[in-house]
Amino acid sequence: MTGRSGRSGVSVLVCYASRYGSTREIAECISEELRALGVHVDCIPAGRDADPEGYDGVVIGSPLYMGKWLVDARELVSRERVALGQVPVAVFSVGYSFRNRSEQALRSGDAALSDVRLFINPRESAFFPGKVSPSVVSLSDQAILTLAGVAEGDFRDMEMVRSWARTLPMILGLEEV
Repeated sequence: MTGRSGRSGVSVLVCYASRYGSTREIAECISEELRALGVHVDCIPAGRDADPEGYDGVVIGSPLYMGKWLVDARELVSRERVALGQVPVAVFSVGYSFRNRSEQALRSGDAALSDVRLFINPRESAFFPGKVSPSVVSLSDQAILTLAGVAEGDFRDMEMVRSWARTLPMILGLEEV
């Protein structure tokens, strides 16, 4: 395979939307794990410059706010739906509710992807708990956290993230890795 970089080998684009950095750090962890497996990875924000053309696989992630992915991630799957329909895609969502791995939280997370599934059909959807730092969030987000009774803390399980990342070559059908 020859990916976007022009190099031989497998090339994966990891795109993320992140409001306060937690999802970016998870995307970077996924990217590092894929690189350790010999995959060429570009890890970039899901803004206007995110172009999946020429990659062998794509991973897209976003936190969930009020039951939806952030606008940048939703716009990416809408704008690039044709290109994303031609490569295998996996997605991940990050949220406080995933900290306890309850069936209800996972079902709710899966339902939140309905906007995404209007445009793409991901091969895999993962759900990771995030980090809550009230001191760095906006005043409106602080109010929401307080009303919802959300506890401060870093609930991310980076070993869970790394473990999922190691399965991505198989999930995305990247046999060369």
